[in-house]
Amino acid sequence: MPEPVPAPSEPAPEAPAPFQPEPPAAPPVDNSPQVEPASSPDAAATQQVPAWQQGASDVQPQPVPWSAQQPDAAVPGVSAGETQVSPGPAPASGAMPGPVPGPADAQAGAPAAEAAPAPDLFNDQPKKKRSTGKTVGIVAAVLAVVAVLCVAGYFVYTTFFSTSPEEIIAADLEEHLSFYEDPETGEGDRLLSEADSVLSGLGAYCYPDDEAYTSWLDETSFEVGDITIAEDGETATATATITHMPLISYVEEYMGETDDAGEEQESELSVTYQRSGSEWSVDSIDLQQAVFDAYLPTDEELILSDVYWYFGDVDSINDEFILGLEAGAGSDLDQLGITAEEFAEAFLDGFNYEVGDVTVDGDVATVDVTITSKSMDEISTEFQNRFTEWASTVDPSTITSEDDLYKQGGQIFLEVTREAEAAERQVELTFTQDSSGVWWMDTASEDDLMGTMGV
Repeated sequence: MPEPVPAPSEPAPEAPAPFQPEPPAAPPVDNSPQVEPASSPDAAATQQVPAWQQGASDVQPQPVPWSAQQPDAAVPGVSAGETQVSPGPAPASGAMPGPVPGPADAQAGAPAAEAAPAPDLFNDQPKKKRSTGKTVGIVAAVLAVVAVLCVAGYFVYTTFFSTSPEEIIAADLEEHLSFYEDPETGEGDRLLSEADSVLSGLGAYCYPDDEAYTSWLDETSFEVGDITIAEDGETATATATITHMPLISYVEEYMGETDDAGEEQESELSVTYQRSGSEWSVDSIDLQQAVFDAYLPTDEELILSDVYWYFGDVDSINDEFILGLEAGAGSDLDQLGITAEEFAEAFLDGFNYEVGDVTVDGDVATVDVTITSKSMDEISTEFQNRFTEWASTVDPSTITSEDDLYKQGGQIFLEVTREAEAAERQVELTFTQDSSGVWWMDTASEDDLMGTMGV
């Protein structure tokens, strides 16, 4: 039997050319500034893999129909038995490529699988652990430092740069006092007007002109002293020392009434300041009265001025006494055959007086005065005795006229006066102040004074 002839076999299908993946397209150049992400081991490993290959392990391979399966071919990055996946077009920069459809899907026109969202290389970095306790500690430390700096700054400011209440009050008082020492200001004019009003009530008022007061004011000066803040911080006491010439004697010397202007003296001024917020002020009326009290004569000085005026200057009392005798008893002395000069010299021999303390109690004051003088009462009594004795022994025929009788009486009177002894006598004088501030000696004191002197 003939051997069967084998049927012609179908030509074996040609093996397809091995799959060659296309090289990935170069990503578009991005010229915008790139922010370098924080360095971490995971990020460094990710950055070493091309962007189009990142996430390939997460892509599930699409099944390929049997008819489309091809023999395995060595494809870089694909192991034997795995389905080959076309890389497809390269993804845009910064995005992970999605799954690529196989050839069967492309032939069937199946839609491509939806791409998975690509991880953000910059924002999806591992979060750093927040240290809340450490942050709170740092904030507390900063606040403590700020508080210390604030306290230190306040101390420096108040110590070296700020103006203290004492400085504010001292500057204000100095400004006020400078106004009172300027006769061209309203304050200075009021001070000089008050000065003339005070002196006009004196017995020795000499009617000074404006230049006398202005000259006196030019000689004055002041210095602000201690400023004491009260414990409650609401009030303060400010003091100043006023240096000036005594107004009464200065004006009298300026007007030519005396030769002595007196000695420079100091007086203290004290006023109270009130606080309102950050401001300090003094009541203008209280300040004015304090200035008047410090610059102008005190009650004691005014009373003493009247006492000295009343008694006069011991060195010049002889001349004043003579003038008084001539004006009031000149004709009587002429009848007695003696002169005013002769009687004054005899009567004032040993005369002196000393003014003691002045005590002021409201509007009443008393002054102790010690007077050394001859007593007119004693002289008159002795004169009568001697004249009567003489008259009883005289020969009437020797008296030729009444005028001779008076002349003989005058000689006896002058002789008794010269022989009288001066003695000390105490007297208390009382002064009363009227509503205008003028001090007057009581009428009763004047009578006591005259009686003490025997006038």
